[in-house]
Amino acid sequence: MPSLQISIPTRHGRCPAHLLTPAVEGRWPAVIFYADAGGIRSALVELAQRLADAGHVVLLPDLFYRYGPYGPLVPKEVFQGDVMAILGPLMATTGNDKAAQDTESFLAYLDQSEAVEGRKVGAVGFCMG
Repeated sequence: MPSLQISIPTRHGRCPAHLLTPAVEGRWPAVIFYADAGGIRSALVELAQRLADAGHVVLLPDLFYRYGPYGPLVPKEVFQGDVMAILGPLMATTGNDKAAQDTESFLAYLDQSEAVEGRKVGAVGFCMG
């Protein structure tokens, strides 16, 4: 089970996420990988997989889920245009308080996962993450 797309129930709805694991079966320490303002895109999934390949269960949640469906953002294109017109509406749907509430749900999900070893969870994030 190296990579799955999952949906985690939160106080504000269902949060889509990627769950990535090493290629070999086992139980692994968990890491929550918080995306930057560019949201979930292939480059972040690849980074999360590298972390998983190093021996972790990695949860990569889409913190913009409250916005609703949106296409993958291409940073080069975003930063050539009106950045705040593109990212502002997405970023307005989250913040430290909402991310903290979401994290409770993420931790609960990881706590029940058979792939996770132990109760300690690491976290990594970039930019707003």
